[in-house]
Amino acid sequence: MIAIIFAAFLALLFIGVPIGIGMGVAAAVALVVDGNYPLTIVAHKMINGVNSFPLVAVPLFILAGALAGEGSIAPRLVRFADALFGHIRGGLGHVNVASSMFFGGISGSAVADTAAIGSLMIPAMEKQGYSRADAGGITVCSSTIGILIPPSIPMVLYGVAMSTSIGALFLAGLVPGILVGVFQMGLVWALARRKGWPKRARRAKASELWAAFREAFLSLLLPVFLLGAIVTGITTATEAGVIGVVYALFLGGVVYREYDWRGLYRILVDAAVNSAIPCFVVATTSVAAWIVAIVQFPDALVTFFQAMNWGPVVVLLMINVFLLFVGMFMDLVPALLLFAPILYPIAQAAGIGPVQFGAIMVVNLGIGLVTPPVGNCLYLGVVLARSTLGAMTRAALPFLLVNVFVLLLVTYVPAISTWAPSLFFDGIK
Repeated sequence: MIAIIFAAFLALLFIGVPIGIGMGVAAAVALVVDGNYPLTIVAHKMINGVNSFPLVAVPLFILAGALAGEGSIAPRLVRFADALFGHIRGGLGHVNVASSMFFGGISGSAVADTAAIGSLMIPAMEKQGYSRADAGGITVCSSTIGILIPPSIPMVLYGVAMSTSIGALFLAGLVPGILVGVFQMGLVWALARRKGWPKRARRAKASELWAAFREAFLSLLLPVFLLGAIVTGITTATEAGVIGVVYALFLGGVVYREYDWRGLYRILVDAAVNSAIPCFVVATTSVAAWIVAIVQFPDALVTFFQAMNWGPVVVLLMINVFLLFVGMFMDLVPALLLFAPILYPIAQAAGIGPVQFGAIMVVNLGIGLVTPPVGNCLYLGVVLARSTLGAMTRAALPFLLVNVFVLLLVTYVPAISTWAPSLFFDGIK
């Protein structure tokens, strides 16, 4: 049945069927060909797949990110980042990366990060002499930090699929996200010297820095409060999502007074649509994952790798190469939900725990958001920067190599993803 699922799924993708529908139809075709299970089980498994309290956190974080992106939260974070880093060579490039780190702690989505930060930073960078491709390339690659700095929507989905603590997964992405940001800023500095990218004429005065921090303080407080509430056990991730929505509404509607009823209605509708897509993918992928489990495909893979007698280094490298390839042709959510249960037993046999493997998968598949032919952030960046796909891809390539380097660190240095969770959770691997 596994071969039937993948063959049918690839055929449906080839003719342009949406991923969620294609996965469900492929699973149904496999059941029909097998003939041992009724088709009613498809509906049953789809309902069970989304009948999960932790999964409610996904639409809540999407709504919180939408509320933050529509108001002045993102511009305030950008101004604070500019006060911190604008005076360094390649100043707006550094501001772009730092803004993604700050905003990622609110939205939890790389696409939302690209839209919010890109619409602000790309025009400003172009005015300062950056090429459209360079401005867009920095934006789309730095947006991958948004799914690593907690809260992270992919980490929620992985936690639901793998029955792993979402709080531990949030912390597992914290250090990798910071590393991606720091290394990308280092690359910006190096490229700025070679390409002559400008910097602000003077360092921000202490009073200006304090004013920018004071404006951004309430926005910066949100991710700190949410993460602290989750890891200390005060709230679950779902309850923290509710707090995030209420806090974003309070900031935009009461403190900053930026929302009106018509604007709120549009934000709610957009958030509902953007939430329905991953939830439907979760439902249909649950059917395929159930079939994969009943035929014991992961066990067969583990047996195969053990028979080949490859060491952990080679096994983990092969998993990463496979996921990088998958990320080029499949969006992050379905790839994460489909392959996490299949590949984890292999990683577990190589000594990797579920928390570290979650960090590996999210860092890895996040790279796919910036690689053609199915890179959602890449295509959005092309539109925002009014550039071409080829030019944008070339500009993004050095920053993608930074992400790959961090991926290797996360894979082979477990403490990078497990140290922070181990401070709050027992038995983390």
